[in-house]
Amino acid sequence: MEGAFPVHIAAMAMVAATVAPLVCPTAPTQRPARLAPAVAAECTASAPARGAAFTGTVLQVIDGRTLCVAFGPTPDHWVRVRLSDAGDGLPRGALMASAFAKQVTCVASQTDGEGVEAVCTADGHSVGRAASDADAVSQAADWR
Repeated sequence: MEGAFPVHIAAMAMVAATVAPLVCPTAPTQRPARLAPAVAAECTASAPARGAAFTGTVLQVIDGRTLCVAFGPTPDHWVRVRLSDAGDGLPRGALMASAFAKQVTCVASQTDGEGVEAVCTADGHSVGRAASDADAVSQAADWR
């Protein structure tokens, strides 16, 4: 029996040396890529007439120039607005930082099948220009 003990130890050492370390298959080995934000719902309310002023809360930001102004709780009461004074190529997060959940007043300049183009203000300042500001662009990374 005395000689069997070292054999078991040697066998266990051989097995341990040949078995790959256990890795949890669900543990991430690298940081996952950020997914593009999903649009919760389309803004489907009718666009106001050219020159009309309208007020509501920004409940959705679609991209760096497009948002939804809500007149009620459901998307059929939300107007799709393209900001005519926002810079081209702005990150969505810049507009989120400048407008999301804020009360805005907009003036429609033209309408089309996808909504209205307008200039919107919040707290007396242009939302499009605020989104184009360097501070808003730097805050864009914080928003998904």
